[in-house]
Amino acid sequence: MTENQVATRSTAKRWTLRGIAVSALIVPMLAVVGGQASAAELTPIAEYLDETIAATSASLVEALAALLGV
Repeated sequence: MTENQVATRSTAKRWTLRGIAVSALIVPMLAVVGGQASAAELTPIAEYLDETIAATSASLVEALAALLGV
Protein backbone atom coordinates (compact mmCIF):
# COMPACT_ATOMS: atom_id res chain seq x y z
CA MET A 1 0.00 0.00 0.00
CA THR A 2 1.12 3.50 -0.69
CA GLU A 3 1.41 6.06 2.05
CA ASN A 4 -1.68 7.84 0.75
CA GLN A 5 -3.73 4.64 0.83
CA VAL A 6 -2.66 3.97 4.41
CA ALA A 7 -3.61 7.52 5.45
CA THR A 8 -6.98 7.24 3.70
CA ARG A 9 -7.66 3.87 5.32
CA SER A 10 -6.71 5.24 8.74
CA THR A 11 -9.00 8.24 8.28
CA ALA A 12 -11.88 6.02 7.18
CA LYS A 13 -11.36 3.75 10.18
CA ARG A 14 -11.37 6.76 12.52
CA TRP A 15 -14.61 8.11 11.06
CA THR A 16 -16.21 4.68 11.31
CA LEU A 17 -15.27 4.42 14.99
CA ARG A 18 -16.57 7.95 15.61
CA GLY A 19 -19.85 7.03 13.93
CA ILE A 20 -20.20 3.96 16.13
CA ALA A 21 -19.44 5.98 19.27
CA VAL A 22 -21.91 8.71 18.35
CA SER A 23 -24.59 6.11 17.59
CA ALA A 24 -23.93 4.41 20.91
CA LEU A 25 -24.59 7.71 22.67
CA ILE A 26 -27.50 9.00 20.60
CA VAL A 27 -29.70 5.90 20.79
CA PRO A 28 -29.92 5.89 24.62
CA MET A 29 -30.34 9.68 24.66
CA LEU A 30 -33.30 9.40 22.30
CA ALA A 31 -34.77 6.70 24.53
CA VAL A 32 -34.43 9.00 27.55
CA VAL A 33 -36.03 11.91 25.74
CA GLY A 34 -38.83 9.62 24.57
CA GLY A 35 -39.27 8.34 28.12
CA GLN A 36 -38.65 4.71 27.20
CA ALA A 37 -35.30 4.07 28.86
CA SER A 38 -34.89 2.81 32.40
CA ALA A 39 -32.06 3.58 34.77
CA ALA A 40 -30.80 0.01 34.47
CA GLU A 41 -30.28 0.48 30.73
CA LEU A 42 -28.47 3.78 31.14
CA THR A 43 -26.24 2.95 34.11
CA PRO A 44 -23.55 1.07 32.12
CA ILE A 45 -23.35 3.93 29.61
CA ALA A 46 -23.05 6.51 32.38
CA GLU A 47 -20.35 4.47 34.13
CA TYR A 48 -18.37 4.13 30.90
CA LEU A 49 -18.59 7.87 30.26
CA ASP A 50 -17.51 8.61 33.84
CA GLU A 51 -14.47 6.34 33.47
CA THR A 52 -13.57 7.83 30.10
CA ILE A 53 -13.88 11.41 31.32
CA ALA A 54 -11.91 10.63 34.48
CA ALA A 55 -9.12 8.99 32.46
CA THR A 56 -9.01 11.88 30.00
CA SER A 57 -8.98 14.42 32.81
CA ALA A 58 -6.15 12.58 34.58
CA SER A 59 -4.16 12.46 31.34
CA LEU A 60 -4.65 16.18 30.78
CA VAL A 61 -3.58 17.02 34.33
CA GLU A 62 -0.51 14.82 33.95
CA ALA A 63 0.39 16.42 30.62
CA LEU A 64 -0.05 19.94 32.01
CA ALA A 65 2.05 19.09 35.04
CA ALA A 66 4.80 17.81 32.79
CA LEU A 67 4.62 20.94 30.62
CA LEU A 68 4.67 23.25 33.62
CA GLY A 69 7.40 21.28 35.37
CA VAL A 70 5.33 20.78 38.50
